[in-house]
Amino acid sequence: MQSGPKSRAMYKRAVQSIPLGVNSNFRYWGDDQTLIIKRGDGAYIWDMDDNRYIDYRNAWGPVILGHAYPSVIANVEKALKMGNVFAMTHELEIRVAEQIRELTGVDLVRLTNTGTEATMHAIRFARAYTGREKVLKFEGHYHGFQDYTLFNCQPPIPGVGYRRSPNMIPHSSGIPRVLSQLIDSIPFNDEAIVEKKIRESWHDLACIIIEPIMGNSPGILPKPGYLELIRKLCDEYGIVLIFDEIKTGFRVAKGGAQELFNVRADLVTYAKAMGNGFPIAAIGGRKEIMREIGYQKISHGGTYSGNVVATAAAEATLDEIASGALEKVEGHGKKLMAGIREIIKRKSVPALVQGPPAMFGIVFTEKSEINEYREWAGSNHHIYNAVLSKMMEKGVMPDKDSREPWFSSASHTDEHLGITLGVFEEALMEVIEKI
Repeated sequence: MQSGPKSRAMYKRAVQSIPLGVNSNFRYWGDDQTLIIKRGDGAYIWDMDDNRYIDYRNAWGPVILGHAYPSVIANVEKALKMGNVFAMTHELEIRVAEQIRELTGVDLVRLTNTGTEATMHAIRFARAYTGREKVLKFEGHYHGFQDYTLFNCQPPIPGVGYRRSPNMIPHSSGIPRVLSQLIDSIPFNDEAIVEKKIRESWHDLACIIIEPIMGNSPGILPKPGYLELIRKLCDEYGIVLIFDEIKTGFRVAKGGAQELFNVRADLVTYAKAMGNGFPIAAIGGRKEIMREIGYQKISHGGTYSGNVVATAAAEATLDEIASGALEKVEGHGKKLMAGIREIIKRKSVPALVQGPPAMFGIVFTEKSEINEYREWAGSNHHIYNAVLSKMMEKGVMPDKDSREPWFSSASHTDEHLGITLGVFEEALMEVIEKI
């Protein structure tokens, strides 16, 4: 897909001041493909050339209600009259923390600004609480751009090595090699491997950090009993279990993945959907750990944590979620998944549609199911990327990176559904016919 003349002109301006013309590497699609966005409204976004797209990227998940959602904007506008940031507690912070506790069941909450900050702080809390230093994560799981967990997020196959003892591969240059000594990584959804790893190395493990649903490979669910096994082992060996719910929180259920799977973590991190796109995040957890935060104990800080704009957006968003917004999100996702499955079956295309309706993935594969990163890595990404590029040319925009799920919002309607399914079928056949 080529960007239009106004987007290209604006992009040329951007690269004069911003590396690659973007403020996050994953927004760069190529010099003549990177779009510059003009505005968003509800289920739509427009680029600088006034091309309109039905948006299923939704900023990689935060836009749970829809762009420029009226109740969120109104609450932010109202709150701005009281100021912006005070480096002191204000009532909106308290109300948002109360909402999070009510929806998720966590004991105590600390607010911060981004998912990266939330996971970084949660790991510190776990290390301080246990007196241990090592972290266990899973291949293909992404926990933000902090160096401690930026390993084996998208490792090369077969370069990552043997399943039972993977090589630790950093996701970027500039990450100190010594940090690889503080983290282990194993494949997701393998009960034998996770049990062996924990029983052998529990004495060093401060925490296990896990995406309960894989948000970057896309929408892979835990096998029945897998999260329960990890919970049991963490209890047995005094390991802090951290659920990274940056993507699943306030999206797959009001109480996130903890509610969906009925498994409780010791610490939980939230961001994205809790502010409908405004920068806010949170760490929630058991009072035994969270009450240790403070002077001479566990350090946590942030000048902009709990600022007025972010908390006002979160308050309005969480009110909408408490009032049933996720029923719209899930309902649209279910219909979309069913429609795509029907098209794939009718056209005899080997592919899977899997994951929760609010953030599902499409994988072009001969396999009957995909349970971990290595299986997903062996799927046909070329077909996926080609189909998604064609869809964007036709005005429907999921992310063309095959790692990213399709994100529904409360603003998507049956009209959008019909258009999207028609565009998907057209794009799929155009790509398949050329193979």
